[in-house]
Amino acid sequence: MSTLALAESLNTSDDIAGREPVSRLGVPEETRLPPHLAEIYAKFRRQYGFVPNWLAALAINPDTAYRLVTFYEHLFDPHRSHLTAAERELIAVVTSAANNCSYCVFNHTQALAKVTGDTVRAQRIAQGFHHVRLTAKEAALAELSERLTRDASSVREEDLLRLRSIGFTPQAVTEVLEISAFFNYANRLTIALNVVPDDRFFSGRDLDA
Repeated sequence: MSTLALAESLNTSDDIAGREPVSRLGVPEETRLPPHLAEIYAKFRRQYGFVPNWLAALAINPDTAYRLVTFYEHLFDPHRSHLTAAERELIAVVTSAANNCSYCVFNHTQALAKVTGDTVRAQRIAQGFHHVRLTAKEAALAELSERLTRDASSVREEDLLRLRSIGFTPQAVTEVLEISAFFNYANRLTIALNVVPDDRFFSGRDLDA
């Protein structure tokens, strides 16, 4: 298929309306989604009230979207996790900020604010956690996540032992690395596709409103 034919096959309503496209590759028509992804769209609408732009963008390859959602839901399942919701979201924010992934920073800063009850502190962490008075656990998580993101080969045994010394089990330490690694993966997809942040990131409404 030629580039022109591909572009014409995608949903380009944003371009027609004069708005910035959701993704560099466009988004697929929802009526043409395969059943396994249509079910995910329906689940997001039930849970959050909308389909986020990152999901619509990745749906251009339905199996890419399916794999990422399945991985994320398993990784962030509170019944399986060895970390608190606040710890998971802190890792997501710091990793995404280190990658300059604006979409994921907007998304998970809101999530961090929600689970901590402190919007200002969440925004300050997103802008630069080094300038925030973090707890010992928060600082260790943030610094390891940033190190893994900026230069994975610089992660030392001492970094892992630091987490162990302040109460994290080996299972939890592994999950810290996994969550940061997951967001490095998701960030790179989102950045390369130039996914536009959802309007409701700027509306002041909660995602579950």
